[in-house]
Amino acid sequence: MKSKQTLFLLMAAAFAAGATAQTELASAQGERPAPGMEIGSVDAVLSGFAAQHANGRSMQVQSMRGNTVAAHIRDYAKKNGVVSISGTAVDTPDSVFVLKGNKKAVYGYLLKYDTRKAYEYTTDSAGKVWLTEVPITKIVPDFDPEFRDKRSAAMLAMAVSHPVYSPMALRQARHIGPYQNEDVTQLQSKPGSPYVFYLNITAVMNGSTPLNGVTKENMYRAWQSIADQYSMLNLNVTTSRAVYDAARTTNLLRTGIINFINQDGRSFAPLRSFGTTAAGTLYRNPSSGFDYGYGIGMTGAHEVGHQMGMNHDRGGNGGEYFEGIAAYQWGPIMGNYWMGGGWANQLFTWSRGEYTTASNFEDDLRIMTVDEAVPYMADDIPTTRALTLGTGGAIDPTRNFGQIERNTDTDTFTFTTTGTTTLNLRIDPLEYLRMLDVDASILNAAGAVVSRSNLGVNRSAQFTNLSLPAGSYRLVVRGGAEGTPANGFSNYSSLGHYAMKGTLAGAGGGYPVLGNGVALTGQGAAAGSWQYYTIDVPAGKTQVAFALNGGNGDADMFVKLGGTPTTASYNCKSDGPSSVENCSINAPAAGRYYVGVYAYSAYNTLSVKATYAP
Repeated sequence: MKSKQTLFLLMAAAFAAGATAQTELASAQGERPAPGMEIGSVDAVLSGFAAQHANGRSMQVQSMRGNTVAAHIRDYAKKNGVVSISGTAVDTPDSVFVLKGNKKAVYGYLLKYDTRKAYEYTTDSAGKVWLTEVPITKIVPDFDPEFRDKRSAAMLAMAVSHPVYSPMALRQARHIGPYQNEDVTQLQSKPGSPYVFYLNITAVMNGSTPLNGVTKENMYRAWQSIADQYSMLNLNVTTSRAVYDAARTTNLLRTGIINFINQDGRSFAPLRSFGTTAAGTLYRNPSSGFDYGYGIGMTGAHEVGHQMGMNHDRGGNGGEYFEGIAAYQWGPIMGNYWMGGGWANQLFTWSRGEYTTASNFEDDLRIMTVDEAVPYMADDIPTTRALTLGTGGAIDPTRNFGQIERNTDTDTFTFTTTGTTTLNLRIDPLEYLRMLDVDASILNAAGAVVSRSNLGVNRSAQFTNLSLPAGSYRLVVRGGAEGTPANGFSNYSSLGHYAMKGTLAGAGGGYPVLGNGVALTGQGAAAGSWQYYTIDVPAGKTQVAFALNGGNGDADMFVKLGGTPTTASYNCKSDGPSSVENCSINAPAAGRYYVGVYAYSAYNTLSVKATYAP
């Protein structure tokens, strides 16, 4: 039997060979670009299509080399001066027409899939629109109607494992963690976002049950993998038709769609079709040799990338599809992602062509956030956040997590110790089809780096038995890099969610220490989270009083002697409807008191104070 590595190489070779076959086919048919034809100013072209939309008899028609170039308009939208038009060719339904732009420039194309003809609309520096015949693969890079899976039955029987979830992946976000019996026809990665990408799975479903023996878990992972690769954007990747229709009605320019097809073939999608109703095509390929969720998910992320405007990451032996760098188990999602199927710690990211053999230097993140105007997610930790510790200094991943939204982002967690403390901590990326390589540092009060971790070809950071003397510390998490950008990868798109698990054991328990009568200000937390503080009360005091003072949210306070409080276990509490809370203990026993602040709703700029008397 052939080894798995042999299978990976054969699959990767077949993947790359498709582009060569397409190039040879185009050459054999003589599909070389013809000289362009000027068809008018941007204003004239847009006015012409607006008139056609208003009155179908007013059709825009051109002729190139004896072929008609004209479209039936199916969808027309104009919002804030930006126009989106889509439809089909007048002489064949097996086609797609797209035109997007504003009063300064337009871009679009008319594709005839049956005859493999493609015509591109571009704008020059003088504001003139040109129509040019181009090879169809310029617009639909993966288009290959002759594609056949030539692998043997033995090869197809050799299953390839999907990635392993981090044990810390516990629904810190909608797309994080294993399947939990959700309705796979109603999945949403960011409910409420006005930017929506719809995965139309209707054709591969019977109601809420997948066809072809595909499990709901597999379908979930296909959605999850695509959501992973776009998690840094405020983009709701959904399988809900109702969500898509509502977003499209509000603003078509903020939506996209890809159709799952119930047959085998090579998936493809037209470039820059986000913001239109022109759909990508995602074939089922149930015997792809990869787990359905992983294989279809990777392919979906790649094809949605084309729709967002990105071309193939070329170079190396992969030619049209760069194969990644095996030594670092890294590859670009717009390259030959199949090569990473056998890597234990694969990392797939967006790219700007930093590797040595690159010939495509497109800035993928800029294309998505500037050209297509899909915004990044807001920074979830814009300043600092106190590290949340449980009993015995436990660090729980459901309370201590975050997201690196862009390559300039760093997340800072603070903690204080009152004596020598031992830190054991692991920080994992949480996405299934991950992009984040975790780099973490511990800094002391002077800003000096005490320790740093970025495990090689592992994607996690880890601190083992790190001894920390009394003091205040910062844990800084950022996107990591390995090797060099030329031979390795930079932190350009090392993005994604992470969580941490471990213990901070020893004197002080790692919680912020309150000074007698001194307010600790600037505290904040997300809804549903706990923050803990300590104060040592000497013997002989008549009272100890605890106070919260904040102008927003709803912070509740629970205090306990000798351990962290809960809503059911405390010595005093105050849980009113605001963030102003007070409670006290008369004739307090000597010892360490733990102040637990629970965020019934999110708060910030909170002060925490403890005062004992006399």
